[in-house]
Amino acid sequence: MLAVVTGASKGIGKATAIKLKDLGYTVVAISRSSPEVGDEKIQVDVSNKEDVFKTVNYLITKFGFIDVLVNNAGFGVYGSFLETDLNEEEYMIKTNLLGPIYFMKAVLPYMVKERKGSIVNIISEAAYVSSPKLLVYSATKAALAHITNGLWAEMRKYGVKVSGIYPGPVKTNFTSHPSFKGVKDSFSKFAVEPEKVANAVVKAIKTGKREIYVPSKLALDPYFLKLSYIMQSITYRVIGKYFG
Repeated sequence: MLAVVTGASKGIGKATAIKLKDLGYTVVAISRSSPEVGDEKIQVDVSNKEDVFKTVNYLITKFGFIDVLVNNAGFGVYGSFLETDLNEEEYMIKTNLLGPIYFMKAVLPYMVKERKGSIVNIISEAAYVSSPKLLVYSATKAALAHITNGLWAEMRKYGVKVSGIYPGPVKTNFTSHPSFKGVKDSFSKFAVEPEKVANAVVKAIKTGKREIYVPSKLALDPYFLKLSYIMQSITYRVIGKYFG
């Protein structure tokens, strides 16, 4: 079986590629830089729509079918909304949101035709709560979460599994961007190993569960996220009743 993993050069993507390879998958590692693991390593910038579709067409021609797609490629820019660079944020939107959309648009017709396959999107706890100084990043993850949840419902009748993974802080190169200077310790304090996220990916492939959480070392994250979701729902109901 063939598994395609984006952002596979480091961190979560690399750990996932290794895990899937150990489980017997033929792994295609995709990254903007050179991937280190995988049966086939392809350099692709996921924000480039034409390159994404060319890559998928190439893989379908060579292997016949893509059984698993793991959309992991992404990055964050830290800082006040008034100070962060708009060009970087536009590129982040393309990478974090449009990249997964391109890959899903390219892969899904084949999965639907065969009535099988799994798509796993690496999202973030930030999808639930917009993090100060990570506003645009949070927005990209919130949008991807909504697409993932809706696609989970759409694809059930076709036998295609769609899941979202929601990690808290993870020991990756996420904070390597220069904007994180001075706050790296805050992120790493409660960070878990990327292998935990890789294990969640395997669970998603097996179960097709819509949302899977990978808590930080605090282990309380999912409860806070669910509480936040409930409070938001109540707020929107009140606003809708009195101002709608």
